[in-house]
Amino acid sequence: MTSTGPGRTTGRLRPPLLAFSAMLLLSGVAACSDGGKGEERSTPGSRTRAATPRDLVGAWESAQPGSNTTLAYRFTGEGKYKYFGMTSYPMGQEVYQLVHVVEGTYEASTNALVLKPRSATLTRKNPENPERDFTSSPAPFKTERFEWKIADRELSLIREDETRFTFRWVSK
Repeated sequence: MTSTGPGRTTGRLRPPLLAFSAMLLLSGVAACSDGGKGEERSTPGSRTRAATPRDLVGAWESAQPGSNTTLAYRFTGEGKYKYFGMTSYPMGQEVYQLVHVVEGTYEASTNALVLKPRSATLTRKNPENPERDFTSSPAPFKTERFEWKIADRELSLIREDETRFTFRWVSK
């Protein structure tokens, strides 16, 4: 690809960029909470108590202003999760998109989170190379382990290599 200015590129998407985009999408996590045990409700990770695995239940999102990537997770009370990651950016008059969806189960203790995917798909829309587009194509996946913390409606996931991902609480 050649650059034509901030945020604009022309040319074909090369396999290394596609692999990098897919890796970016594999990198996120998000969750939500009701924080209650029949007591007064509080938001996830409120300052009044430490976060518990129950606080993961709900939806979390990581989308920074000006970024072309959005990552989100939804965790259920039954130990299931769904991940959605999307990278998109203008490509001429249209938009390039790469969407990654993962579904599976999770196990959480007070500080460890293990994500066990059962399925993963990738969808790609490339206006400059539509003949190579694909929809819900099977994608590789692997179990991921994180240290996790919730404070002030923010979920932090830290990989063993110390890479940190931060997500904001969205809803139950």
